[in-house]
Amino acid sequence: MKYIPLIISLFFGLQITAQNEELQSKIQLVNSKIEQTDKGERLFWLDSLTKLTYRNSELKYDSIVRQTISLALTLDSLNLATTRVTDLIGFQNNYLGKPKEGLKLFDTYSQKLIKGVDFGSIGYMYLNTADSYYYTGSIDKSFEYYDIAKDYALKAKNQKLYAYAVMYTGYNESELGKFTEASKSLKEAAVIFTKIKDTGNILGAKNALAVLYSRNAFYTEAKQERDESILLIGDSSRNRALSNLYFNAAEDNKRIGDFKNQLVNIKASFLANNKTNNAFLVKPKILAHLIYAYCKNDSITKAEEYFKDLNNLYLKDKNEDLREEIIKSKRILSFTKGNYTEALKYSIEFLSILRAKKAHVGDIVMAEQFLADTYKQIGDESNYEKHLLVHYRMKDSLSNIQKLNSLAYYQTLYETEKRDLEIENQKSSISVLNLENNVLNLKNRNQNQLIIFGSLGLLLLFGGIIVYRSFLNAKKREQIQQEFSQELITTQEYERTRIARDLHDGIGQQIILIKMKAFKAGNKEISNMAYDALEEVRSISRDLYPVTLEKLGLTNSIEQLLLDLGNNTDLFVSLDIDNVNTNFNEIESLNFYRFIQESVNNVLKHAQANTLVVNILKQSDGIKILIKDNGLGFEANEKSIENSLGLKTMAERVSMLKGSFAIKSKREEGTSILVQIPV
Repeated sequence: MKYIPLIISLFFGLQITAQNEELQSKIQLVNSKIEQTDKGERLFWLDSLTKLTYRNSELKYDSIVRQTISLALTLDSLNLATTRVTDLIGFQNNYLGKPKEGLKLFDTYSQKLIKGVDFGSIGYMYLNTADSYYYTGSIDKSFEYYDIAKDYALKAKNQKLYAYAVMYTGYNESELGKFTEASKSLKEAAVIFTKIKDTGNILGAKNALAVLYSRNAFYTEAKQERDESILLIGDSSRNRALSNLYFNAAEDNKRIGDFKNQLVNIKASFLANNKTNNAFLVKPKILAHLIYAYCKNDSITKAEEYFKDLNNLYLKDKNEDLREEIIKSKRILSFTKGNYTEALKYSIEFLSILRAKKAHVGDIVMAEQFLADTYKQIGDESNYEKHLLVHYRMKDSLSNIQKLNSLAYYQTLYETEKRDLEIENQKSSISVLNLENNVLNLKNRNQNQLIIFGSLGLLLLFGGIIVYRSFLNAKKREQIQQEFSQELITTQEYERTRIARDLHDGIGQQIILIKMKAFKAGNKEISNMAYDALEEVRSISRDLYPVTLEKLGLTNSIEQLLLDLGNNTDLFVSLDIDNVNTNFNEIESLNFYRFIQESVNNVLKHAQANTLVVNILKQSDGIKILIKDNGLGFEANEKSIENSLGLKTMAERVSMLKGSFAIKSKREEGTSILVQIPV
């Protein structure tokens, strides 16, 4: 056979390169078996050699596996050939960094291999090929091949393969900024890996989900995923995963300014990393994080100790990744020690590195703010203002993306739960139909009266069960709708607060800068215009979030709102308000205030009233609220309330306070809103 000389010469070469004596002995034994056998037996020993040299370039794994594939195809052993082609594509992708070679392998062998019947092996071949497309930048093509891998996984009933394809799809979606789609994919993968008890991949999916949440400012959800993962790891030796989880937790702490917990988590990451076999791989990043955390916690001595360790690593291997960590660390050390000239040099260099490698926009936002702060310390107002403006512009853009992702995420959650309920109802209906068919079949086979009555009894019983389940499902739908509405109100308040804060801290500060520069330049017209604009921004900010709540408390804020209303309009306002400051937490106080504010606004917009009565009375059975006007009124019924977005929002706010909400109104007789909140 013409392929024999090539195989034999290849194996003699292996004896020279094999370093390990035991491995060399095994290779020699397998080599002699290959020389002495033919066809199927030869393929068995050749595949054994492939396994011995698996992914070892020094042992010519690439050449050996290609020989194995060639012989397997000659002997029509498609399943083995598919498995080895899959391995070789993965080797090219992940070990040699040559994904284009992986695509060539697929193009060379796939048409023959897809004729096989081992759908699982074929699915894994498509999975690795999808990775090849991803590494070459053909993201759309990789999505297509992951979908094909899913199809083969379903044919093979291979849950692990299916979960891999879903998880890798989630990775791609995350990289493309498809937050909602990525979260669904990663959650689905985590569920499947949990079912098959694949702890390593459960951690992979949940960690990716936590990172995705963090990028979109869902810090609470990210923490929950990490906490569940840490609990899952327990006392096992998965120190690499544990180190990554604590590192990402520290990164979130850093972003929200919680430097105390940043230090706690990065120290935990450092300890877990030291227990791994390849601690050196991520040690520089962890050291840089430790240096930053100690600087922020006023422990400059400890920060300098860790910088010595980081610098020693850099002196041994001056690569670009290590240089980035050195520059970043010198930046914070110089700033903390008050050496702002050096801090400025390293800040500019670090920002340049981030922009050159197209880092995540959140990292660039933080670097721009650090640079602005450094210019401010030096006294360079011009560059301070310039980089502060860039920081706020990028931060606003990032916040807008995160807000859109947030709304899409919650909308998807609601629609998913609603769809699941509809499917459950459909299944219930199908069960009833099946039951009816069974009863009819029994009736046709046997006219026995007892069976008929029994069947009717069963129908009544199951009919009652279905009616009861339908009732429960209707209640659950109502609950989901209510929870979704309340979540939207909460999200709206969060966004109002964020926008109000950004207006005050961002645009407000920028206008102050403009006003100051105009004043210094002697341009009174622009200075006055800037002052008017600033007052307008402050007015909008106050409307978006009532600052008086923090300064005056709930009761005084409501009184101030109503007194301002009486002073600034023709409306006569009668007040009777008890002190309710201690009855609500911060979020509840905001909802209570908003309810009063929206009720009063409705009177101003629609009632055409000249008298408004507001009573907030604290009694033994709860807080009772009466808001009454003598305006136009309307026909108050369930339909009119359902069609009014304002009234629905008011009712939802009361519901969030666990209260009851009622409206009494007739045309030309005014309107009364009655609310009772338990305490």
